[in-house]
Amino acid sequence: MRNAFLLIPALAVLLAACSAGKDNLAEAKSMEQLYSENGFPVRVRRLEPEDFSVYLKYPTVLDAQSESTAYASLSDVVRNIAVKVGDQVKQDQVILSFSENNRTLQQARLSYENAEAAYKRSEVLYATSDISRQDFDNSRMQYELARASLDAARDMIYVKAPIAGTLIHLNVRATENVNPGTPLFTVSNQNGLVTRFYVGVNEINLIKNGARVYIDGLESVDISNFNWKLNSQQVTFDGRVSQVALLMDSRKRAFPVSAFFDITDLMALNQARPFISGMSIDIVVETYRNEKALVVSRKELLKTDSGYAAYVARDNKAQRVDVQVGHERGLDFEITGGLESGDLLIYDGIQSLSDNIKLNIVETAQAVTR
Repeated sequence: MRNAFLLIPALAVLLAACSAGKDNLAEAKSMEQLYSENGFPVRVRRLEPEDFSVYLKYPTVLDAQSESTAYASLSDVVRNIAVKVGDQVKQDQVILSFSENNRTLQQARLSYENAEAAYKRSEVLYATSDISRQDFDNSRMQYELARASLDAARDMIYVKAPIAGTLIHLNVRATENVNPGTPLFTVSNQNGLVTRFYVGVNEINLIKNGARVYIDGLESVDISNFNWKLNSQQVTFDGRVSQVALLMDSRKRAFPVSAFFDITDLMALNQARPFISGMSIDIVVETYRNEKALVVSRKELLKTDSGYAAYVARDNKAQRVDVQVGHERGLDFEITGGLESGDLLIYDGIQSLSDNIKLNIVETAQAVTR
């Protein structure tokens, strides 16, 4: 009797399991029936040509195309600074000055005044034939030398900008003592920026003169962030590889490569401040570009023994096609064969598909976020 009571729960569990199994089987058959009648639900996107590029990235530093630093030529005290950092300056514009009573300047001025007086006397004497032509020429030469010395002394006192551009660094302040060789200020002509980076042996053959380069994160610049009053809201900020060395740098064990960025338009708008000489950046070099490429992501493909395959929707049925891939960028592939523009590529649910299965297209997208 006791054994009979123990068998009752066991039989109940067995009956429940059998019932659940029948329900699951019925549900599976129901799904198969649904797919058979309505088709397997998939999402597709229409393949269209798009711009596809492959890049390499290198750390480097931006420099002005033309940059010049002025140095002190004497020992003196800085008396006046006429500009501030960030100001635009012209070539030969006075940037700062030292004491006007500096001994070097005073001696040069005195020598010039004496030479000038002697030259004027010799002019009168030569006109009346009281001195020879050689004496007159000697007097004139002494006068010209004294004038050149005075100009040089003035240039030491009134220090001018060696080039036109932007004052990017001021090393001294008013009342500060300096000695010969002390750096005073730096002027940068930032209409162009240059950079030099180093490429390893395995990649140097991929870098070509004229290749496009970008500053990482600044492929396009949102003008509104800088209050640029232009009709367009974005500009492309790119440069070009200007030189690829043929000889390896023995210390770095890599090939030096130079690139150039033209920022004339940004300078004209006074909006080149984000791009500062000496700024560390990552430069992105374009090594390959196809402006009309068919591009798919790795998750949209099936890996096969011979390569890759994809499913496309044709006549409401899934059709498996072998595809050939070209260049690769991260998880994206350039398709060189097997797919054509306009094909409906199945991008969701491909793992459960088989050839010629009936489809239920629930969404058709022009593009997907890869």
